[in-house]
Amino acid sequence: MAKKNTSQNNRPKTRYQKIVDTLVSDISHGRYTIGEKLPTESELCIKFKVSRHTVREALRRLNELGLVERRRGSGTIVKILEPTKKYVQALSNVGEFLKYPEDTELSVLNVEDIIVGSSLSKKLGCKTNSKWSRIRCIRKTKAGVPICLVEIYVKPKFSSVEKLIGHDDTPVYALIERHFNQTAGKVDIELYADTITEEGVKQLKVEPNSPALVVIRRYSDPPHSYFEISIIEHPSGRFIYSMELEQKWVTGRTLK
Repeated sequence: MAKKNTSQNNRPKTRYQKIVDTLVSDISHGRYTIGEKLPTESELCIKFKVSRHTVREALRRLNELGLVERRRGSGTIVKILEPTKKYVQALSNVGEFLKYPEDTELSVLNVEDIIVGSSLSKKLGCKTNSKWSRIRCIRKTKAGVPICLVEIYVKPKFSSVEKLIGHDDTPVYALIERHFNQTAGKVDIELYADTITEEGVKQLKVEPNSPALVVIRRYSDPPHSYFEISIIEHPSGRFIYSMELEQKWVTGRTLK
């Protein structure tokens, strides 16, 4: 589980999260058995004194955890007694998107210098035939469970950064900033769904053509020239990015 900062720990739980916690506890302690129906939405609204929208959000979260199945006309049915374990990265700002939980470890698998072909250049967003050093890594929990495959592309002059990876939880871009006097003036982040690559199948121990969440990060210096690009493959069911955004209203001012 991602280690949350103090401000997150002090933040009061939302109403739907309180419902989720209660129902997860009830299910895991046998109050509701496999195949049994949970109370109806109306009954849950009365029990928790909340709106139907809040109840539906709570049930949606239970469904995401794999605990229940919602069937039209049949209600919400209990599927399993314990939540499916997934690694959660809780984010309160964009900066946290660039770091992983402290109880995971990144280790280098191999390093090679490459000339980027046409297909890869489109994926990376760099010039065809440009030279890069590819540092292939895997991130695991301290229990040894692989949660993502990471391919880090850096300019050849920064390739020795691979010797610094894994000593602590410092992101690679920050290592480059610290040791090579390089500045990350901008980072572009792209997320999309895809199927796992052949290398991902091998390193992450999943079936071929399994679904994956792919995250691409492109770090550029002030003139907007990329010096590090990372491609991260997360197999389905092992990792969640969770971000909470709040609308803040200021009297006498218009939100833009």
